[in-house]
Amino acid sequence: MLGRILIVDDEPSVLHVLKHVLASPDYVVCAVDSCAAALEVLAREPYEVVLCDIRMPGMDGYELLRELRRSHPGTDVVLMTGYGTLDGAVDAMALGAADYLMKPLKPKEVLARIGAVLERRRLEAELFSLRTQLRSRQQLQNVIAISAGMTTLVSALRRVALGDELAVLYGEPGSGRAFLGRTLHHLSPRRDGPFAYQSLLGVSAAELQTTLFGRRAADRTSRRGQFERTGGGTLVLGNVESLDPEAQVALGRALTDGSFQPMDSTTVLKLDTRIMLTLSRPAAELLAAGQLQPELAFLSGVIGIEVPPLRDRCEDLPGLIADFLTSFGNENGVAMQISADAIERLRATTFPGNVAQLFSVLRQCATLSPRGRIEDSTLDLTLRQTGLAASSFWAPMAEHLGDREKLLVMRAVADHPGRLDSAAQELGISRTTLWRRMRKYGIRLQLEH
Repeated sequence: MLGRILIVDDEPSVLHVLKHVLASPDYVVCAVDSCAAALEVLAREPYEVVLCDIRMPGMDGYELLRELRRSHPGTDVVLMTGYGTLDGAVDAMALGAADYLMKPLKPKEVLARIGAVLERRRLEAELFSLRTQLRSRQQLQNVIAISAGMTTLVSALRRVALGDELAVLYGEPGSGRAFLGRTLHHLSPRRDGPFAYQSLLGVSAAELQTTLFGRRAADRTSRRGQFERTGGGTLVLGNVESLDPEAQVALGRALTDGSFQPMDSTTVLKLDTRIMLTLSRPAAELLAAGQLQPELAFLSGVIGIEVPPLRDRCEDLPGLIADFLTSFGNENGVAMQISADAIERLRATTFPGNVAQLFSVLRQCATLSPRGRIEDSTLDLTLRQTGLAASSFWAPMAEHLGDREKLLVMRAVADHPGRLDSAAQELGISRTTLWRRMRKYGIRLQLEH
């Protein structure tokens, strides 16, 4: 796809030079001599990047930037300024400019900066097309599967879904075990039957009896248990190792016998539901550690499917992000986007709670992004609030290098949106030094909403 660039400058010589520099089979370039003319062009056809001088008669570059943020939020603006107006360039970034160029212009720098803006846009567009691409590859009922571990899991799910035997999904909490259990149900011959997920975390033996087996009574305390309610369908029992020993014994007997007896009843009912269990580790390991009772020892010999943690499926991260944003956008009637910087930040973050925690962070960020675009500053704030950003990084700048310095600058500009003087003062550096750090690390600012 050709990059579309609109140049705005009141000096004919500048327009001529820029058109010559940007002349390329990969670009469509249009040049106008005023901001008013630029708005007329944009009203007729879209442009991805507007390269505009700041000082011009009539509407200046700042005013055009503000107007485009309102009327064409999908267009990136790169401002041009002369020597002696460096603070103005920094202010432009605070207003939302994608980048800026200092005059006199250097052809190689112009090409590099414009190319970088277009490449970032391409990466963001690629993220949102990824979901469709995934569907034609290893997608399985909304399962994102590009990584080797998830590809193996998908193959196992397809095979297991055809049968009717007991199966175990094991993996860390938050890795998607319950979701995959539902997926397996929809792929199985029981897909038209009922489905339920029942967490057994903290469930006592007495509660297990009524929750799973049900109760027969003449009064209103009579109830059908999950085994009856999911007859002909699938029941996923989560966190089995958290059951107390007595409850594990009762569950083991029911699964072994293939039958159960409701409380206060002499009737023995046949278990007519497919059972899937979730464990944090393989059954053999839990048995060896004493977390599973001997009555559940048979689980070592049933079909086991390992669900990899998020840290072992990095290739799936863009698809997971795109899938969440699409779902969130559909739920809330907004087209969600995420910046390339935010995506890279997510790649570098460890989520102990796996996919569930990733989605929780994304939901918070999406809720805090009323314009439908998650920026790195919003993500940084959310990560710190949820304890996923190392607090030890936030110390005087002189004590830190490399990534730590970047995180320090990101926090300061996030805490002072649009107020670079305050951010620089907090860091104990000059405004110009802060600008240089922002340029070095590709940090952009947003206005307060």
